[in-house]
Amino acid sequence: MARNRDPFTQALTSLRERIHSGTLSGGAPIIVQDEAERLKLSTTPVREALARLSGEGLVERASSGGYVAIRLDATAARDRYAMHAYCVRVALELTQDALGPLRPPLPPLASAEPVMAVGRLFETLVCSAGNGVLWDAFEKVCGQLDVLRRLEPCLFQDLNQEAAELYAAYADVVDGRFQVAAARYHDRRIGAAGALAALVCGGERTNRSQASV
Repeated sequence: MARNRDPFTQALTSLRERIHSGTLSGGAPIIVQDEAERLKLSTTPVREALARLSGEGLVERASSGGYVAIRLDATAARDRYAMHAYCVRVALELTQDALGPLRPPLPPLASAEPVMAVGRLFETLVCSAGNGVLWDAFEKVCGQLDVLRRLEPCLFQDLNQEAAELYAAYADVVDGRFQVAAARYHDRRIGAAGALAALVCGGERTNRSQASV
């Protein structure tokens, strides 16, 4: 059977996308039976998908049993951006130790999609560090940040310029320039964590309102 037709993959992909888009509201219970009926699957692949998403930090076990979608309040948003910054900083130190002034090749800069372009830049750096534990932590926090990143264009109007500056700093061999640019990138998001979390909550309320119509 083709991989994209596999029930587990189907359930995992659908649930992950619904969490990232905010369709599954933070803190809301995820009913296994309801999701299985929606996807026309048995409950087994849905349970397996939720267990995987729990490991990714996108859902968590409810005190009463079952799962709830992760709630991204201001504190959670701030902490996740801070963790992302830490992974990037450690990766940069590791690549400098291994390569000196050299850095892995830059991925293409897609100016029409600055959030994705910057994401690929950081992914390239962390992946090239060659530390599996660091990569796992980075991949996990990126998944948790996806819903926030989708809303960054609503708050920041200079994302194309920011992406261009990060790429230019990365390509520059001047010591410390990229560290400064990356720190500035993360600091502004940590400072705006409350506003980004509020945008997530606003989108969740809209989704709930539309679902009830």
